Amino acid sequence: MSDEQFFCEYCGYYSDSNERCTHCGRDIADLFTNPSGFRIPLEGKLTIRIYDRADAESTWAALAAIWDRLERTTNLCLLPSQMTKFPPPGDVIELYGSDLDASILRDELPGRLVIEFQELPYEQIPRRPKRQPLRPPTVPRHKR
Repeated sequence: MSDEQFFCEYCGYYSDSNERCTHCGRDIADLFTNPSGFRIPLEGKLTIRIYDRADAESTWAALAAIWDRLERTTNLCLLPSQMTKFPPPGDVIELYGSDLDASILRDELPGRLVIEFQELPYEQIPRRPKRQPLRPPTVPRHKR
């Protein structure tokens, strides 16, 4: 028998077998053949173009509504809000976000947009400034 250990997500213990957990007895073989789909989203710049100029106004309005929802419901921590870029003066808009945001836009507006994603380093993405810790209270000189 090998010394390899397999993590059982059901009970939280390690198992000697990748078929059945040696601690709780549950079948864990499917956990290793079908790994979970979680991954950390990549952050960068989204370059968005519209397909049809005749339908541009409604496409930009739909995109603005979706982007507004994404800014309110996700933790983008970007500075400033990018809603000021809507509607864009031309056919292209550049937004900062993640590849997950790009896939959401593709799913909600299929066939209406061309979305290109470029990953950027953390330092090149504009963000809100970090909060400075509050200064501890001081005792007035006459009460010392």
